[in-house]
Amino acid sequence: MLFRKMIRDMKFNKTQFISIFLMSFLGVFIYAGVGGEWYGLRTTVNKYYTDTNFANVWVYGKDFSEEDSQAVTHLNEVTNVERRLTLNATVDYDDSPELTLHFVEKNEISRCLLIDGEPFSNKEDGIWLDDLFAKSVGFHVGDTISLTSNGITLRKKILGTILSPEYVYSSGGNDIIPNHAKYGFAYLPPTAFPDNIEIFYTDLLITTKDNPDVNFEDAINKALNGHYSVYLTRENLSSYNVFDSEIHQHKAMGTVFPIVFLAIALLTILTTMTRIVNNQRTQIGTLKAIGFQKRKILRHYLSYGFWLSLSGSILGAIIGPTTLPKLFYPAMQTTYTLPEWTPAISPAFLIMAFVSVFVCTLATYFACISNLKDTPSQTLRPKSPKLVNHSVIEKSKLWLKLDFTIQWNLRDIFRSKIRSLMAIIGVIGCTALLVCAFGIQDSLDDVINWQYNEINQFNSKLTLSNNISTEQINSIKTLINGEAIMEGAMEIKAGNKKKTGELLVTDQVTLIKPTDANRNRISLPTDGISISYKIAKLLDVKKGDTVRWHIFGDEKWVESTVGEIYRSPVSQGITLTKELFVELGYTFLPTSILTDQIVTTTLDGVENIWSISDLTESYETMTEAMNIMVYVLIFAAVILAVVVLYNLGILSFTERVRELATLKVIGFQTKKIRNLILTQTIWLTGIGILFGIPTGNWLIDFMLSYMGDSFDMMRVTTISTVFVSMIITLALSIFVNLLFSGKMKRIDMVSSLKGVE
Repeated sequence: MLFRKMIRDMKFNKTQFISIFLMSFLGVFIYAGVGGEWYGLRTTVNKYYTDTNFANVWVYGKDFSEEDSQAVTHLNEVTNVERRLTLNATVDYDDSPELTLHFVEKNEISRCLLIDGEPFSNKEDGIWLDDLFAKSVGFHVGDTISLTSNGITLRKKILGTILSPEYVYSSGGNDIIPNHAKYGFAYLPPTAFPDNIEIFYTDLLITTKDNPDVNFEDAINKALNGHYSVYLTRENLSSYNVFDSEIHQHKAMGTVFPIVFLAIALLTILTTMTRIVNNQRTQIGTLKAIGFQKRKILRHYLSYGFWLSLSGSILGAIIGPTTLPKLFYPAMQTTYTLPEWTPAISPAFLIMAFVSVFVCTLATYFACISNLKDTPSQTLRPKSPKLVNHSVIEKSKLWLKLDFTIQWNLRDIFRSKIRSLMAIIGVIGCTALLVCAFGIQDSLDDVINWQYNEINQFNSKLTLSNNISTEQINSIKTLINGEAIMEGAMEIKAGNKKKTGELLVTDQVTLIKPTDANRNRISLPTDGISISYKIAKLLDVKKGDTVRWHIFGDEKWVESTVGEIYRSPVSQGITLTKELFVELGYTFLPTSILTDQIVTTTLDGVENIWSISDLTESYETMTEAMNIMVYVLIFAAVILAVVVLYNLGILSFTERVRELATLKVIGFQTKKIRNLILTQTIWLTGIGILFGIPTGNWLIDFMLSYMGDSFDMMRVTTISTVFVSMIITLALSIFVNLLFSGKMKRIDMVSSLKGVE
């Protein structure tokens, strides 16, 4: 009997029960969907790293001997060491794409993963080529590839195509996203090295028992007697760091927003069940009178929240991981390389589903328990109206001067504090999600303006070949009125903290306009290095402090004073002038030429020509996955607003039906009554919007905190974003309010005005 009653109640109150189902579904759907995406990435990449025995530490130098390898092997923390020679090469093909060649000694650490062809062998004289590079350029297994490195030409047969765990994220030149047609890698055995040249090893790949601590580098330094130039752990390897940051960003998004929906689900079921139970006091009293125990009646009403939240949670946990990841993966595949893209189900999804069911059932319990405490005779009678004291404002002289609409709405808000608070919370949630969604989009768009309009004011950037002569550089500069810069990788230390970043050496450059932390234009000093704001923050250094740094490939460390701190969104590192660079004992070797001209003609000594539009397009492609998240948030915010406001509107109408009937009896027209309620709706919506805007900004800051060490985005919330978020929220609120117009016309005056007998 009670089950049939539950089905009948759900039928008569289907809109409210659908909303409970939707909130439970959406909370778990987003959590499991986004979670299935990032957890799938984490599971896949961890398996990838394990299967290929991904290195824990990379040590780079000029020539590591077998004795060096043995010295490192004998360290307690070390489990294996392998030597490797890394060289840059140019392929004899259209547009001269670049390849990073790895002559691996054993292929035991950071092993290549075979995609096509024969397995890697140390005895074969051939090359195993980056699979994505091969597909982009048009090479196949069995083809012969010709490439040049340091003046030496190699012709090798392609024996296989591979992937490497060190190239999950990798871009060459000035690409933000990988351009596989211009840049790739290859593995070769030592036997593929020219016979007339003795092979030398530039890398030591090291695996350890556990993650190496801060003292491990000291042990490496002692074992190698200081003869190395770069020490990198996984966390400082660009490929690992960028992809790991991406996973953390998605994890943060997938964790915060389901909490919002879970809170709203609790709010929704609490309001809905409160209304239903209050309307069924007589039925509850009848059940008690005919012998039903309070415990059985309580279980009956608890089943409403339990079954709805359970079905919504289960459906969300099933559909989420099978749908949402498919929205994100295509965009991410343009930036990252994995052997497979498969979502995974985490035990946390079941926990989230359990929590959703538990809180919804708990909310139902609190909504029912007060009515079940009464005796059958008390429950059979309508609930007596609450006695509410006059508020302070009602007792003041100002009260009599207020319009009736204001008086009526203020009194209703003060007497229904919980309902009013719930309405405000619902609006805060909607506004915050909208501001966050549009604000993230604003922040992403702002990077383009900041990096490629405010800071970089060139129209073309020409990447120079490694063997270009000084005469050619000067000729190109004169021809296009260009300015030379030198870019590279460097490592910087302050105290016990160390970070890797980009080195920029400028030669009287005017087309790069640096900005400070507040985006004000500044001039960088000529007698000291300048350090980016993000690196300075990570190293905890400020202007005037002393840091030590060195260029990758050079063992010499330089001690410099921080002369200025500049801020850049996509390039973190240090900047100094050519004069200071030479004074420190280095040779200035330009890698690019900047010009305000639009260059399209191929020039001798120039490998690539980048326009601002090319760089902008690369950035937009990389942020495509984030844009998809923005659309998901906007959709979720709209659903949230409609469901919450409609439920609260139903509850408000039910609680005030006696008052509304009274107003009709004394002559108020339906239009006037509707305006009364609309006024209160606008008030509460306005309060919710005021709190929702800063909450949305906080959510943006939270998201941007997971951007990783390479990016330094600023939160930007434009006036249009705030305005559009306000308009959408207010429009939804008014729309939901208008849905109750028909209910006001159909108020049963007799039953509504019938007093407590």
